[in-house]
This record gives sequence, structure tokens and C-alpha cells, in this order.
Amino acid sequence: MVHEADKLKAARPAQLARETLGEALGLIQDIKNKELNVDEVTASIAKAVGALFAVQSSEAFEPAHTAGVLQAMDHLRNTLELMQEVRGEDAALTSATQTIAKTLALLYPVSKVQERQSIQPAAPAAVMGDQLPHDKRRDVQRVGIEADIGFQSDSNFFTGFSEDISAGGVFIATFEILAIGSILQVNFTMPDGYLISTPGIVRWVREYNEIAEEAEPGMGIQFNGLMEKDKNIIESYLSQREPIFYDE
Repeated sequence: MVHEADKLKAARPAQLARETLGEALGLIQDIKNKELNVDEVTASIAKAVGALFAVQSSEAFEPAHTAGVLQAMDHLRNTLELMQEVRGEDAALTSATQTIAKTLALLYPVSKVQERQSIQPAAPAAVMGDQLPHDKRRDVQRVGIEADIGFQSDSNFFTGFSEDISAGGVFIATFEILAIGSILQVNFTMPDGYLISTPGIVRWVREYNEIAEEAEPGMGIQFNGLMEKDKNIIESYLSQREPIFYDE
């Protein structure tokens, strides 16, 4: 199993999630739509905040550190379902729903890392494996990385997976393909557990093709507003790994 010292420390993602939920609670107070059960939604968010506080207050090796992330996500899925069931136009409701989806997308990659660490032996940080198929749409250096990705667009929360990354973007393997030009929030963890959360834009897509099943469907995402600290961390990771090359 993974050594205790190497387990993902989720305190920072938990703090970011709590701050985001604070924004959501503020927006909920401005919702005018009477169909929404504000008390139920607020109570569900409060439970998620409490679970995240337990994450911040515990060590990575303690059960609460993992359980708190899962509990928060369960409460937030319930919250999102309640909000998405409400009909009608309400700007505050739309913004609050987007914020809840954003929080789920932020916590998802953290939960997947914790899950793998709880059931698998320690593994290398990145798996280089075979070269990936050449795609001329990607003209920057890429290196191998295995990362679960949570992403949010509009008021929905989606998940995907990536096996490579560059300083400019990432490919998300997913069946939840968005239109080219779509704006989304992308969240994933680096091999050392550091959480990257950044806006992105869909630059190209690959639909499912039963004739070429080895080519996973998904989207090429360009980072759009990556924080300087996050950019430096990605570039540092790239500099320590052999790039993936292609035959012309």
C-alpha cells in the first residue's frame, strides 16, 4: 500500500471547495424562484462544508481525510440534483448551480487519487508506456501522466481521464464531448497530489468511432487563464520527464 507520508493531502482542495461553497450560499439567498426548497439546499451544502472541514482538520492517513471528501461529494450531488430539477429562468439559481457543479468537478480528481491510494500499491508517478498516436493538432511537447479529471461547463459536472499533458493544455478522454469553443473549468491533480484548477476552452474533439476503438473519444483542451504558480508546477514536471515524440 501507499506509505502514509505519500498519501494525498487534501486540505488545500477542501479549503478551495469550502470557499467556493461560500459563494454558492451567497447566491442562493438571491434566488427568487419559489420552486427551490432553499432550506433543504442550504442544509445539504452545510453538511458538505462540515465534511470538508473534517478533511482540513485531519491528517492524510486518518479515515476522515478520505471519508470527508466522499461525504461532501454525496451531499453536493444531492444539492445539484435539487437545483437542476427547478424549472424557469433565474440568474442567481443558474449561477449557484454552476458553482455547485464547479465544486464537484474540483473534488472529483482528489477523490479518485484517494481511492487509488487506498487499494493499490505504490506506483511510479507517471506511466510512459507506448507512444501515443501522432496528432498534428498538438504541436507542443507532451509527457505521459495519468490523471482523473473533473470538469464543469454551464450547470453540469462531468468526469474524464487523461494520459498526457502539455504546458498549454490537456486531452480529456470522455464520452461527454462538448462543442468546439465551449468554455469549461478543468480540475486534475499532478502526480505529487497538487491540484490544478483552471479555465479551458475546447479546441478540438474526437468522436467515438467503432472502426477505430483504440482511439478514445474526447476533447483537446487549451488552458485559458492558467495561474502562474500552476503553470510553473506543470513546466517543472515536464522538464523532469522524457517528452513523447512521434515519427513524421
